Amino acid sequence: MSTKEIIAELPKLNRRELEQVDSKLRELLAASGAGKAFGKKLMQFAGSVRGRPDDMARNRDHYLHGHPKK
Repeated sequence: MSTKEIIAELPKLNRRELEQVDSKLRELLAASGAGKAFGKKLMQFAGSVRGRPDDMARNRDHYLHGHPKK
């Protein structure tokens, strides 16, 4: 069965079946290391946002909601 054929069948599934497909896809992606590849690609942007405080990630609740800094 081709990818296109599989995708064409997805709308015929009920919610429980779609959740099972989702679970299996996540399992297969994790096993294949695909998530790690995405993480590596995402890291290329680390530190690239200008004009933000250096501790933005650590103190995001402070900057977004006014909570005390950590």
